[in-house]
Amino acid sequence: MLRGSLSVGRFLGTTVRIHWTAFVIAGLLALFLVEDLGAVLAVIGVVSFFGAILLHEFAHALMSRRFGISTSSIELWGLGGLARLDKDPATPRADGWIAAAGPLSNGIVGGLAALAAWLLDRAVADEDVVVSVAWFAAVNLALAAFNVLPGSPLDGGRIFRAIRWAQHGQRYRAMREAAILGNIVGWGLVALGVSFMLNGRSGVWLVASGLFIIVSARVEAMAAIVGERLGPAKVNQFTWFGLAEVGPDMDVDSMLWQRTRLGEAGVVAVRGARGTLDGIVLEDEMWAVPSEARPWTMLTQLMAPLDRVPRADIDDDLASVLPAVNPLRPVITVWKQGRLLGVVPPKVVRERIRSLVESPAPNY
Repeated sequence: MLRGSLSVGRFLGTTVRIHWTAFVIAGLLALFLVEDLGAVLAVIGVVSFFGAILLHEFAHALMSRRFGISTSSIELWGLGGLARLDKDPATPRADGWIAAAGPLSNGIVGGLAALAAWLLDRAVADEDVVVSVAWFAAVNLALAAFNVLPGSPLDGGRIFRAIRWAQHGQRYRAMREAAILGNIVGWGLVALGVSFMLNGRSGVWLVASGLFIIVSARVEAMAAIVGERLGPAKVNQFTWFGLAEVGPDMDVDSMLWQRTRLGEAGVVAVRGARGTLDGIVLEDEMWAVPSEARPWTMLTQLMAPLDRVPRADIDDDLASVLPAVNPLRPVITVWKQGRLLGVVPPKVVRERIRSLVESPAPNY
């Protein structure tokens, strides 16, 4: 979860957030478009741009749901969008189709919009309408083309990963192969962007995108190492069941006084005014509140919403979830059929991460 994001609601069962960098890009894009198209078409252009990104991410979310994987949130930010799946796909087929859904949706919509723009132009429709539809087509087609580049974390890289996984049956080997391609694609974009700038053309976006891909590819490679080192360890082996629950009127001082309720988990789940589970608070976060402020600090002020905490099914591999853990809040919520069963406690998560860091790297 990116810091500085604003929630704008839930659509199709998924929370949508906008990061402040998306507003910056929207402003810059509007300034670029307004000179040639005017204010009205500039606004339409910005809305079309982010609409295409949302279409892309919701396609991922709906396809993942088809394979039994929920999407905790969709986030728009400066370099595009992020659909955060609750867990990794379990099969190459699921992995490939979930990745392909995004660019496929943009390609289909972009093609239809391009056809509509051509028909409107032949029918001598209003020029502004034709330009708006043509821009929407161009944005969708460009987004589809960019995302099918063959390297993680782009969709093309994930499709390549799924194909290689299906061919040799080794998931983590396929992840490393896709990460290698991601590095090649990333450095290629950086080089292209620099060459543009040296020739007086805009290449900042290409450089920024390339650097993002390089960093993400390295994360993918590290995730593969984590998975190989953890082996077949299951989430249920490390879960603390019987999680303590409190209502919205519980303050920090009272909760610490009832310390025994937290048990070895050191985590409490907080229910909202409507009785639904809204978030969790770690014991460490409660102790961090100054003693004089604890009676006046409610747990609802400290809690992390459940959709901002990594979640896993009780039968998932721990390796599929651990890379998503926030080091500042090292906890994993454990679910079964939509019901919160417990957590993998911070102490356990820290120990697993420490063992990964200290153990020797595998030979490739």
